[in-house]
Amino acid sequence: MGQKAAIALSVCLLALGLAALVSGDEPGHGEPTQVSVTCSTTSALVSWTAVSDAHLSGYDVYRKTSSGTEYSLANSLLVTSTQFTVTGLNSGTAYNFGVVARYNDGHSSAMSTPVTCTTG
Repeated sequence: MGQKAAIALSVCLLALGLAALVSGDEPGHGEPTQVSVTCSTTSALVSWTAVSDAHLSGYDVYRKTSSGTEYSLANSLLVTSTQFTVTGLNSGTAYNFGVVARYNDGHSSAMSTPVTCTTG
């Protein structure tokens, strides 16, 4: 392999590695599973199965309205249990929720499969 080809290959591999870091799909770092949600009038209780990983720091819970395009962080501090109550929701509105595991090596998992409920 020539020097130019080796450099081009190195650049491609570096770009792929950076893309994996940005996407959150880190090998060995699984996302939370069995996520469920129960809505009340203006809040939602989101629960999930714990990730089995010695490097787990905690979880972030994300929310968006079902018609929205962007998720926003629902918790202000890292969640260290396997449930979180999201408050301040509008009654009669459908919401999507997802959970991300965060690890002490600075990486995060992909978001769990979103779950939906309607307040009211």
